Amino acid sequence: MKNSDQIGLFFESRKQELTYYSPYIFLRSVPSELLFLKTVKDKLISKIGNDKIKIITIESEKQHYLFLVEYLKWDSEYFGFPTHRLHTVLYKNTDSTKLTKAVLLFKESFVSQSGNYCFTDIPSEDIILLQALSGAGFRMIETRMTYYLDLNKHNHERFPVREAKVEDIPNLRRVASEMRNPFDRFHADPIFSQEKADEFLATFIEESIKGFADYTMLPNEPGTPPDAFLTAKFLKEDWPVIGAKPSIMVLSAVSSKTCKGWYKKLISEMAYYLHSQGAEYAFMHPASTNKAVIYTYETLGCRLGQVSHVFSIS
Repeated sequence: MKNSDQIGLFFESRKQELTYYSPYIFLRSVPSELLFLKTVKDKLISKIGNDKIKIITIESEKQHYLFLVEYLKWDSEYFGFPTHRLHTVLYKNTDSTKLTKAVLLFKESFVSQSGNYCFTDIPSEDIILLQALSGAGFRMIETRMTYYLDLNKHNHERFPVREAKVEDIPNLRRVASEMRNPFDRFHADPIFSQEKADEFLATFIEESIKGFADYTMLPNEPGTPPDAFLTAKFLKEDWPVIGAKPSIMVLSAVSSKTCKGWYKKLISEMAYYLHSQGAEYAFMHPASTNKAVIYTYETLGCRLGQVSHVFSIS
């Protein structure tokens, strides 16, 4: 089923739930219709059009279910098995029982018979799909939150920081692998060994400094080693599309031995830096289990904007 008009109808039938898939759902000033159209529907359809997303059509009880699946080449090569992201499922007029049967068929045809690994990140509001995934044997890996900060109102003590350099990579790889969070997606999913999860985060910070991130920030205080970092992406390509200017803080690690207290300092300084780049909002995705991080966000004036759940199956 590749007819764009037909696919469009499937999107429209799920508009209410799919709006919550927007990464910018916390922006109350942006109309929900615009968020759905520009940051969910149009983006997914463009990926379908250039074959980045494959539509797996499942027929069950005379109904069609469209599973939007993206093959992740880099992840597949790195982990050594075919890795896919399930963006969402499109369907019409169903309930969780019927949808569960369709997810079971997807599991049998796409996962069990082919050896594929598949993960997905579903907002709490899409309750029917969450129930169907659970009923079909998907593992719940992480509950992820979105906190956001109004950068125009940010006013906090300043601290000395600098941009990471290529020569910092060996040290930052060590920090990323040592400061393990057992509840993040990679450490919580049993398909990844602890060693592989550690190594992945070390590789992630290396690739961030090499260009995956727009900016990586380190402490620059006399007597304090660069054993803490925070990365960010500006997301400027979306600013004219939605009429707002959000940026995201992505990955962080702080040595508890040499840089205690620097997580809050880096968050605050990154807020100042993103604002200097033109951003109006900063957002981040802590795990719900990371109470210390959430407390830090709240002391800086961040607010809760969204909750989602990460599932996987292999």
